[in-house]
Amino acid sequence: MMGTSVWTNTCNGNNLTHWDNMVRAWYDRIDDFGWYSKDKYWVDGSFSKNAMCDPDKGAGCIDGTYLDEVDAAMVFGHGADGGDHWAMINRNQGADGSCWIRHPGSGDPAGRMYVGDFDLEFLHISSCNSGDDDNLSRLWTAFRDPVDTPNNNRRLHQMNVFHGFMWIGSSLDSNYRNFARDAHFMSMKSAWLYNHYDLNISGSNDQCPVSYAVGSNQSDCFNRLDHERYNYVYSDPGSIGYYCYYYFAGCDPAGETTFGQDYNN
Repeated sequence: MMGTSVWTNTCNGNNLTHWDNMVRAWYDRIDDFGWYSKDKYWVDGSFSKNAMCDPDKGAGCIDGTYLDEVDAAMVFGHGADGGDHWAMINRNQGADGSCWIRHPGSGDPAGRMYVGDFDLEFLHISSCNSGDDDNLSRLWTAFRDPVDTPNNNRRLHQMNVFHGFMWIGSSLDSNYRNFARDAHFMSMKSAWLYNHYDLNISGSNDQCPVSYAVGSNQSDCFNRLDHERYNYVYSDPGSIGYYCYYYFAGCDPAGETTFGQDYNN
């Protein structure tokens, strides 16, 4: 569990002091089933992008000690749509002077998030715009390190994200706690979708979760997405020949268009 709930003057954001409590509900529940132990907790303090970016993509990047060293992780903080990728502002500047961690986009400057090449299997992102529909065609590029993966054949399995804005509040704590429980007894994608989908969460705006995976082909991709759980983990995808995802049709969040509408514009 790692992220920001109170920002700084250097990396400025609207403080949301309950965010870490909400994510901690997941963190405190996941070790109750004999499969996982709580390993890394980094909230606020000196937290920066360094813990999440790949060392092949920038000086000071140490994801192999933090984000990519664990089996399942949840990161959180203010997110934004970077045009063709998600970006999240952290509490402090990274070694490159940037406050932001980003998924790879069509451009690929230093400090990007590439995970799975060390150990991570499941990445959950509690952040706005972390899985916007118009960015899903590039999301798969964050599932491997283009430098190390060709040599060690290690890749991320699944990412659980949000299309448009997601929401923070004590009433949502149970959604995170129940996700940690349910993902031991049903597919992880279903546990994420059904615990985090919220129709009219704010006025007419919905909260729109998305579960996304990769595989060597279509069958492999959906087989993984339909069956992997915290306690039923496949081997790493042998290649990325296909990406697949589940969402709620017609989900209409704040901060984005109705899911799928971008493709009709």
